[in-house]
Amino acid sequence: MAWVFPDLAIAGPAGRRREHRLVSVPSGYVGHMEIAVEQPPGVFRPRGPDRRRQRRFIFLDRRSGFDRRRREGRSPVSSALEAPLLRLRGEPRLLVETLVLVNLLSMLDLLLTLWVMRLGAIELNPIMDWLFELGPVPAATAKIGVMALATSGLWLLRRYRKALATTVLLLAGYGALVTFEIIGLIGLL
Repeated sequence: MAWVFPDLAIAGPAGRRREHRLVSVPSGYVGHMEIAVEQPPGVFRPRGPDRRRQRRFIFLDRRSGFDRRRREGRSPVSSALEAPLLRLRGEPRLLVETLVLVNLLSMLDLLLTLWVMRLGAIELNPIMDWLFELGPVPAATAKIGVMALATSGLWLLRRYRKALATTVLLLAGYGALVTFEIIGLIGLL
């Protein structure tokens, strides 16, 4: 920690102005030093410590994936996701609506899976199959809990491009899965 003290102006000999300045010093340095600087009129001299000589051991990662640099050879998927990601980033309410929609699609997937399993289909996910063997309540609790945790994490990481891309891909994935289950259910009826 460094302390910066205000400047003191003292009239010197022959009416010349002398400026006494207390310079900031790093903590751990016992005492302080006073530097007397004569400044002719019209000459600017900085009034603080030379920041170029300070060493800072702080890593600040300020990149969020939305930097303005354009990379050559971007993939078509990355180019197609550009506009929706920028819109989700700029409109938090739209992101909340998208995350709620992902949770609703996940619950619809759960209900359709229960219905299709009663008609004789099997669960392809081995973890969910094991949970369905325990009963529908543990399966529903696990599925809703995992999705709530995942969407909460995506909300907390909404500043980052990868989190927003994951949100869009989850929405597309669950939309495709629910569509597949509805088509399969129509085939079983």
